[in-house]
Amino acid sequence: MNCAVFAIFFSIAIGSAGGQTAPSAGLPDAPSAQSPAAQSAASQNATALPPDPEPMAGDSWYAPIAAGRAPESLKLKTESYMVVTFGPRAMVAPAFSAAMKMARPPVGYPSDWLDGGPAFGRNYGAALGSRVALETGRYATGALLHEDFRYRPSGKQGVARFFYAIGYTFADRSDSGHRRLAVANFAGAAASGFVGNLYMPDGFNTPGDGARNFEGRFVGFAATNVTREFAPEIFRATHRLHLPFPRIPVREWWTKGLTVSRP
Repeated sequence: MNCAVFAIFFSIAIGSAGGQTAPSAGLPDAPSAQSPAAQSAASQNATALPPDPEPMAGDSWYAPIAAGRAPESLKLKTESYMVVTFGPRAMVAPAFSAAMKMARPPVGYPSDWLDGGPAFGRNYGAALGSRVALETGRYATGALLHEDFRYRPSGKQGVARFFYAIGYTFADRSDSGHRRLAVANFAGAAASGFVGNLYMPDGFNTPGDGARNFEGRFVGFAATNVTREFAPEIFRATHRLHLPFPRIPVREWWTKGLTVSRP
């Protein structure tokens, strides 16, 4: 579970790379009446914070975040699914997870999954398969049931934001914006948790292993939601410290010409 959570956080980090979009060109004709101090603070926030995103695909940070101003279309679901599942950034997190698995293997892990390049390939393939199963399960369920599982920031203050983010793991929205049970999360977690039973080594492919993996996926969903809820604070802090995280420059999609790269 620790590896899964670590991989989720790393995926969030690389997913935010390039996620900042240009501010709107629709500026007022008249100058603002703000004081110099207020203008300085606004300038700092504009630099440190990602803009409020419109519903869009083609960016593995913004694609899972809904601005709440328009329903999610099947086209947008499909484009977002392709980017967050098969884009270059999606290829990095499984490698990190595989390395962690080999560095801290579970008790009884077979030697052919521990030593050398072939072992890394097995672990990487297992982690990548789990990720693809998760995103495919969520996408298929969301498309079939008209569920919009993208995270919607709370707009709340204080500790209520944390509990809101945790609750969003279990109850998200429909395409029309109504609250509903997060069926897509359950389907994705089940697909990801139990797909390993098809290829993991003996002793690590039992129903109990699948159930533990299922639980781990929900921990990952919760961690992702909390991170996205507090994204403004994360961006502020890393900007002030002059850190590249979470703006690691990894391309969102394989080419710039496809519509999934920029809608």
